[in-house]
Amino acid sequence: MEKLLHWSIANSQGDQQTRERVGQPDPKLLEQLFGTGPDEPTLMKQSITVITNPEAELENKLTAFDNFEMLIENMDNANNIENLKLWSPLLQLLESPETELRTCALSCVGTASQNNVKTQDDFLKYDGGLQKIIKLAGDANEPTEVRTKALYALSNLIRNHTSSSEVFCKLQGLEVIPPIIQSTKVNKKMKMRAISLLSAFLTSTSINETLMDLLRKEGIVESTIDCLNVSSDVYIADRVLNILAQMVTAKVQFTDSEKQKLQTGMQSIEPEKDRLNEDDLQTVKYVL
Repeated sequence: MEKLLHWSIANSQGDQQTRERVGQPDPKLLEQLFGTGPDEPTLMKQSITVITNPEAELENKLTAFDNFEMLIENMDNANNIENLKLWSPLLQLLESPETELRTCALSCVGTASQNNVKTQDDFLKYDGGLQKIIKLAGDANEPTEVRTKALYALSNLIRNHTSSSEVFCKLQGLEVIPPIIQSTKVNKKMKMRAISLLSAFLTSTSINETLMDLLRKEGIVESTIDCLNVSSDVYIADRVLNILAQMVTAKVQFTDSEKQKLQTGMQSIEPEKDRLNEDDLQTVKYVL
């Protein structure tokens, strides 16, 4: 930047000697400053070209992924993934042998679809896309970072989107949740992502006795309540309380076994009550 400043001054003053000493500025820097470089859709395509190039170094692919994800944080660019026909190569990367590339691909799916109905609609057009992500989220042999990003992607794909939630349910997506929140081996971040996935699912469906029967069949209701007993993380407990409060507000009936677990759980989190959402806490207490 300093070199560019000296060149600009010398050029404006017609100082040939200084111009020769300073030399020409970096063309790429000039493009950035004056907006004459490639437009963002072109940059998106260039990033995917690097990522899918078998001869490119992994480090360069990861840098390209970072650039791509920064671009698609903009909703217009996220919607352009479909227009530029980039979903197919992106979904193929979910099967990459490189852990980092699978993780980055999942992160991009989650970022693009966050609060973005058009992208959620677009993603649903690709057969097998949702199923691939469900498989990655539920595979205990996958690295933690892959599973965590898969849960993140699923949450954003189905949140407030009825069609995606219905497909998610038909593909047994709910089955990935209980093993994660029951496990003593997964970290708190993954548990939080699994609970967030359940919360996202509830935004897209009616909470009624039919749904509760489905959640019970999948072992989700009691395993969610159990998070109040075994979790020392107040944020997980707070999210679980919110889910339970939604169920109470919907006037569904808890079984005696569920109420017993809930009673134990509420006693367990009592010391942390000042750090929990008071409205949710009082709502859940109402059924005890």
